Amino acid sequence: MSSAFKLLRLQQVDSQLDHVKSRLAEIERMLANDEVVKQAQITLQEAEQSRETAQKELSRADEEVKAIQAKLKENQEHLYGGKVRNPKELQDLQMEAESLNRHLRALEDSELEKMMALEERQTEAKVADGALEAVRAQRAAENRTLGSEQNKLLAEGERLQEERSTNLNSIDERDLKIYDGLRASKGGIAVAKVQNKTCGACGAELSASLAQAARSPNELTRCDNCKRILYAG
Repeated sequence: MSSAFKLLRLQQVDSQLDHVKSRLAEIERMLANDEVVKQAQITLQEAEQSRETAQKELSRADEEVKAIQAKLKENQEHLYGGKVRNPKELQDLQMEAESLNRHLRALEDSELEKMMALEERQTEAKVADGALEAVRAQRAAENRTLGSEQNKLLAEGERLQEERSTNLNSIDERDLKIYDGLRASKGGIAVAKVQNKTCGACGAELSASLAQAARSPNELTRCDNCKRILYAG
Protein backbone atom coordinates (compact mmCIF):
# COMPACT_ATOMS: atom_id res chain seq x y z
CA MET A 1 0.00 0.00 0.00
CA SER A 2 1.64 3.27 -1.13
CA SER A 3 2.17 6.27 1.14
CA ALA A 4 -0.01 8.41 -1.11
CA PHE A 5 -2.87 5.90 -0.93
CA LYS A 6 -2.68 5.83 2.87
CA LEU A 7 -2.99 9.61 2.91
CA LEU A 8 -5.82 9.48 0.37
CA ARG A 9 -7.71 7.04 2.58
CA LEU A 10 -7.06 9.30 5.59
CA GLN A 11 -8.35 12.25 3.59
CA GLN A 12 -11.56 10.39 2.78
CA VAL A 13 -12.13 9.74 6.48
CA ASP A 14 -11.26 13.34 7.38
CA SER A 15 -13.67 14.68 4.75
CA GLN A 16 -16.45 12.56 6.23
CA LEU A 17 -15.53 13.80 9.69
CA ASP A 18 -15.65 17.40 8.44
CA HIS A 19 -19.15 16.79 7.10
CA VAL A 20 -20.28 15.19 10.37
CA LYS A 21 -18.87 18.05 12.45
CA SER A 22 -20.40 20.68 10.17
CA ARG A 23 -23.83 19.06 10.31
CA LEU A 24 -23.63 18.63 14.09
CA ALA A 25 -22.82 22.32 14.48
CA GLU A 26 -25.76 23.17 12.22
CA ILE A 27 -28.09 20.97 14.28
CA GLU A 28 -26.89 22.66 17.48
CA ARG A 29 -27.79 26.05 16.00
CA MET A 30 -31.19 24.78 14.87
CA LEU A 31 -31.97 23.26 18.26
CA ALA A 32 -30.99 26.50 19.99
CA ASN A 33 -33.00 28.69 17.62
CA ASP A 34 -36.44 29.30 19.14
CA GLU A 35 -37.11 32.48 17.16
CA VAL A 36 -40.36 31.14 15.64
CA VAL A 37 -41.69 30.17 19.07
CA LYS A 38 -40.59 33.49 20.57
CA GLN A 39 -42.33 35.43 17.81
CA ALA A 40 -45.54 33.43 18.34
CA GLN A 41 -45.29 34.16 22.08
CA ILE A 42 -44.89 37.87 21.40
CA THR A 43 -47.92 37.82 19.10
CA LEU A 44 -49.98 36.12 21.81
CA GLN A 45 -48.79 38.58 24.47
CA GLU A 46 -49.73 41.52 22.27
CA ALA A 47 -53.14 39.96 21.57
CA GLU A 48 -53.71 39.37 25.29
CA GLN A 49 -52.75 42.95 26.09
CA SER A 50 -55.16 44.23 23.43
CA ARG A 51 -57.89 42.00 24.87
CA GLU A 52 -57.25 43.29 28.40
CA THR A 53 -57.33 46.89 27.15
CA ALA A 54 -60.62 46.25 25.34
CA GLN A 55 -62.04 44.64 28.50
CA LYS A 56 -61.09 47.66 30.61
CA GLU A 57 -62.59 50.05 28.06
CA LEU A 58 -65.83 48.05 28.05
CA SER A 59 -65.91 48.05 31.86
CA ARG A 60 -65.48 51.83 31.93
CA ALA A 61 -68.22 52.25 29.32
CA ASP A 62 -70.52 50.00 31.37
CA GLU A 63 -69.85 52.06 34.50
CA GLU A 64 -70.64 55.26 32.61
CA VAL A 65 -73.92 53.81 31.33
CA LYS A 66 -74.91 52.68 34.82
CA ALA A 67 -74.05 56.10 36.24
CA ILE A 68 -76.29 57.87 33.69
CA GLN A 69 -79.02 55.29 34.22
CA ALA A 70 -78.88 56.04 37.98
CA LYS A 71 -79.11 59.78 37.32
CA LEU A 72 -82.00 59.24 34.92
CA LYS A 73 -83.82 57.09 37.46
CA GLU A 74 -83.36 59.78 40.09
CA ASN A 75 -84.58 62.39 37.57
CA GLN A 76 -87.69 60.33 36.79
CA GLU A 77 -88.50 59.88 40.45
CA HIS A 78 -88.36 63.65 40.97
CA LEU A 79 -90.27 64.33 37.74
CA TYR A 80 -93.10 61.90 38.36
CA GLY A 81 -92.96 61.40 42.13
CA GLY A 82 -95.35 64.23 42.84
CA LYS A 83 -93.07 66.06 45.22
CA VAL A 84 -92.03 68.68 42.69
CA ARG A 85 -94.94 70.91 41.62
CA ASN A 86 -93.22 74.10 40.51
CA PRO A 87 -93.69 74.38 36.71
CA LYS A 88 -90.18 75.83 36.24
CA GLU A 89 -88.57 72.99 38.21
CA LEU A 90 -90.66 70.44 36.33
CA GLN A 91 -89.55 71.97 33.03
CA ASP A 92 -85.92 71.84 34.14
CA LEU A 93 -86.33 68.18 35.14
CA GLN A 94 -87.89 67.39 31.76
CA MET A 95 -85.01 69.07 29.92
CA GLU A 96 -82.53 67.22 32.10
CA ALA A 97 -84.30 63.94 31.31
CA GLU A 98 -84.03 64.58 27.57
CA SER A 99 -80.34 65.45 27.91
CA LEU A 100 -79.70 62.33 30.01
CA ASN A 101 -81.53 60.13 27.49
CA ARG A 102 -79.46 61.51 24.62
CA HIS A 103 -76.28 60.99 26.60
CA LEU A 104 -77.39 57.49 27.58
CA ARG A 105 -78.09 56.49 23.95
CA ALA A 106 -74.64 57.75 22.92
CA LEU A 107 -73.01 55.85 25.77
CA GLU A 108 -74.94 52.68 24.95
CA ASP A 109 -73.86 52.93 21.32
CA SER A 110 -70.28 53.37 22.46
CA GLU A 111 -70.64 50.43 24.84
CA LEU A 112 -71.92 48.25 22.00
CA GLU A 113 -68.92 49.20 19.86
CA LYS A 114 -66.60 48.31 22.73
CA MET A 115 -68.37 44.97 23.18
CA MET A 116 -67.80 44.18 19.50
CA ALA A 117 -64.16 45.32 19.78
CA LEU A 118 -63.69 43.04 22.79
CA GLU A 119 -65.11 40.08 20.87
CA GLU A 120 -62.63 40.76 18.06
CA ARG A 121 -59.72 40.99 20.51
CA GLN A 122 -60.83 37.76 22.19
CA THR A 123 -60.93 36.02 18.81
CA GLU A 124 -57.46 37.35 17.94
CA ALA A 125 -56.09 36.14 21.29
CA LYS A 126 -57.64 32.70 20.74
CA VAL A 127 -56.14 32.48 17.24
CA ALA A 128 -52.73 33.60 18.56
CA ASP A 129 -52.89 31.01 21.34
CA GLY A 130 -53.72 28.27 18.83
CA ALA A 131 -50.89 29.42 16.57
CA LEU A 132 -48.43 29.26 19.47
CA GLU A 133 -49.52 25.73 20.37
CA ALA A 134 -49.17 24.68 16.73
CA VAL A 135 -45.69 26.20 16.50
CA ARG A 136 -44.64 24.50 19.74
CA ALA A 137 -45.92 21.14 18.49
CA GLN A 138 -44.13 21.56 15.16
CA ARG A 139 -40.95 22.66 16.91
CA ALA A 140 -41.09 19.65 19.23
CA ALA A 141 -41.47 17.31 16.24
CA GLU A 142 -38.56 19.00 14.45
CA ASN A 143 -36.40 18.75 17.58
CA ARG A 144 -37.15 15.03 17.89
CA THR A 145 -36.08 14.53 14.27
CA LEU A 146 -32.96 16.63 14.75
CA GLY A 147 -32.16 14.84 18.01
CA SER A 148 -32.39 11.47 16.28
CA GLU A 149 -30.10 12.68 13.48
CA GLN A 150 -27.71 14.14 16.05
CA ASN A 151 -27.39 10.82 17.86
CA LYS A 152 -26.68 8.99 14.59
CA LEU A 153 -24.05 11.56 13.62
CA LEU A 154 -22.36 11.33 17.01
CA ALA A 155 -22.14 7.56 16.62
CA GLU A 156 -20.83 7.98 13.07
CA GLY A 157 -18.27 10.50 14.30
CA GLU A 158 -16.99 8.05 16.91
CA ARG A 159 -16.69 5.32 14.28
CA LEU A 160 -14.78 7.61 11.93
CA GLN A 161 -12.45 8.74 14.72
CA GLU A 162 -11.60 5.13 15.44
CA GLU A 163 -10.98 4.49 11.75
CA ARG A 164 -8.81 7.60 11.57
CA SER A 165 -6.72 6.44 14.54
CA THR A 166 -6.20 3.07 12.88
CA ASN A 167 -5.09 4.76 9.65
CA LEU A 168 -2.65 7.03 11.49
CA ASN A 169 -0.77 4.02 12.83
CA SER A 170 0.43 3.16 9.32
CA ILE A 171 1.37 6.69 8.18
CA ASP A 172 4.88 8.13 8.44
CA GLU A 173 5.04 11.16 10.76
CA ARG A 174 6.82 13.25 8.12
CA ASP A 175 4.16 12.44 5.53
CA LEU A 176 1.41 13.25 8.02
CA LYS A 177 2.93 16.68 8.69
CA ILE A 178 2.92 17.46 4.96
CA TYR A 179 -0.67 16.19 4.67
CA ASP A 180 -1.91 18.29 7.61
CA GLY A 181 -0.28 21.42 6.22
CA LEU A 182 -1.83 20.92 2.79
CA ARG A 183 -5.29 20.19 4.17
CA ALA A 184 -5.15 23.41 6.15
CA SER A 185 -4.04 25.50 3.16
CA LYS A 186 -5.86 23.73 0.30
CA GLY A 187 -9.46 23.69 1.47
CA GLY A 188 -9.27 20.22 2.99
CA ILE A 189 -7.93 18.56 -0.18
CA ALA A 190 -4.32 17.50 0.35
CA VAL A 191 -4.25 14.46 -1.96
CA ALA A 192 -5.38 14.54 -5.61
CA LYS A 193 -5.89 11.59 -7.91
CA VAL A 194 -4.10 11.58 -11.27
CA GLN A 195 -6.73 11.56 -14.03
CA ASN A 196 -5.64 11.24 -17.66
CA LYS A 197 -2.18 12.58 -16.77
CA THR A 198 -3.66 15.67 -15.07
CA CYS A 199 -4.00 16.68 -11.43
CA GLY A 200 -7.50 15.79 -10.28
CA ALA A 201 -7.62 18.84 -8.01
CA CYS A 202 -6.32 21.76 -10.11
CA GLY A 203 -6.49 20.21 -13.59
CA ALA A 204 -2.85 20.94 -14.42
CA GLU A 205 -1.29 18.63 -17.02
CA LEU A 206 1.47 16.43 -15.59
CA SER A 207 4.70 15.56 -17.29
CA ALA A 208 5.26 11.90 -18.10
CA SER A 209 7.97 11.65 -15.47
CA LEU A 210 5.77 13.28 -12.81
CA ALA A 211 2.82 11.02 -13.66
CA GLN A 212 5.14 8.02 -13.38
CA ALA A 213 6.63 9.26 -10.10
CA ALA A 214 3.09 9.50 -8.66
CA ARG A 215 3.00 5.70 -8.80
CA SER A 216 5.88 5.38 -6.33
CA PRO A 217 4.84 3.25 -3.35
CA ASN A 218 7.11 5.01 -0.88
CA GLU A 219 7.87 8.56 -2.01
CA LEU A 220 5.31 11.36 -2.13
CA THR A 221 5.00 13.18 -5.44
CA ARG A 222 3.43 16.61 -5.58
CA CYS A 223 1.76 18.56 -8.35
CA ASP A 224 4.03 21.29 -9.75
CA ASN A 225 1.07 23.67 -9.97
CA CYS A 226 -0.99 23.29 -6.75
CA LYS A 227 1.62 21.37 -4.69
CA ARG A 228 -0.89 18.73 -3.62
CA ILE A 229 0.16 15.12 -3.13
CA LEU A 230 -0.52 13.03 -6.23
CA TYR A 231 -1.95 9.52 -6.18
CA ALA A 232 -1.86 7.57 -9.44
CA GLY A 233 -3.33 4.28 -8.19
